[in-house]
Amino acid sequence: MWIDYYKLADWELVKEVVVGGLEWVGFSKVNTRKLLCISSQKTTIIDCFSGEILACSCEYDEEATIAYCDELPDEEISIAGYYGGKLPDSSVQGDSISVTKENLITTVLFSSAQGNKSMIFRNYGFYICGFSSDGKYFVFAQDAGVTVLRRSIP
Repeated sequence: MWIDYYKLADWELVKEVVVGGLEWVGFSKVNTRKLLCISSQKTTIIDCFSGEILACSCEYDEEATIAYCDELPDEEISIAGYYGGKLPDSSVQGDSISVTKENLITTVLFSSAQGNKSMIFRNYGFYICGFSSDGKYFVFAQDAGVTVLRRSIP
């Protein structure tokens, strides 16, 4: 387990995957359940609802933090990772995250829309985390890999 997702009552685990050489992640805004993962070894799309992983090809610009992918045509995807970019730190439903770094240790605090606060990560190796644009999906990326959560279906 890479993050303490079990503390989040309204969220469920979709996928935990080791990604060697992880560099960037980014949610599609057109198909919000699709997450682009770019590593030094390959590029994939994770379906954040089903957990299915699909290989793809993409071109990306690290300075502009954008990518174009053959599986998500005609869309410019904002990417984020250890070296830059940003994912939404709050959802339209009212959840939010705050990230603090002290020395080399990163702490991630998850605040639910109901006001509950949970520390879901405190360790080394943090890259990026954030919500899809519709707030239904959450990704946490670190040097050990990627964890994808989805909002529980009522």
